[in-house]
Amino acid sequence: MGRAAGSGASWSPFDSLAGSYDRWYETPLGSFVDRLERQTVFGLLGARPGELILDVGSGTGRYASELARRGVRCVGPEPSTAMLAVAQRGAAPNGPTYVRGIAERLPLASHVFDAVICVTTLEFVADVDAALSEAARVVKPQGRLVIGVLNRRGPWAARRRRSADAVWRAAHLFSRAHMEQRLRTLGKVRSRLCVYVPPQLGHAPWPLLSLVEWLGARVAPSLGAFIAFRVDLRR
Repeated sequence: MGRAAGSGASWSPFDSLAGSYDRWYETPLGSFVDRLERQTVFGLLGARPGELILDVGSGTGRYASELARRGVRCVGPEPSTAMLAVAQRGAAPNGPTYVRGIAERLPLASHVFDAVICVTTLEFVADVDAALSEAARVVKPQGRLVIGVLNRRGPWAARRRRSADAVWRAAHLFSRAHMEQRLRTLGKVRSRLCVYVPPQLGHAPWPLLSLVEWLGARVAPSLGAFIAFRVDLRR
């Protein structure tokens, strides 16, 4: 789990990861987690063909390209030049438009987009409140935001704190209550959790992963590693 994010620097720590970033999603656990997160984000988003949606911190374009395949017009600002290059190389002729930009200062006009998604981006920005304010600024009146963050509770968070990768050691993880409190200043909030499978099941088959996910959601519902929020904005 995790994508590129916003930073004011000309160099991004994700530049060195761009070439290998998508490989994790090709593993059994990576593809399983990716499916869960996408279902959660897109379920809350409710995108309709023809809508214009912004994918803040678009990384290698995984979410933006999926939205484009669903008939959505999508723009993806991304601060890492290397990640941006990967996304642009993989873009279909009528696919997303990718631009260089950071979450805290989006190079876009106000009240343009039908919705904004921001998935595992806030973990790496310098100013979370500025990033959220910018996301709200570019959305049309009565638009919506879908924010996906990594839960500070559970085994995935513990693993990242011990990671040898400086990117993950520096990441800021969120609690559900803290993020909901922040988002309520923007509008009506609802949330969903997923990814109850622990990272130790990296080589488990999908039927076992599905069973563990089902059990985890019922036994420890607050420990889902991924939290998605939908905010219906107030103007």
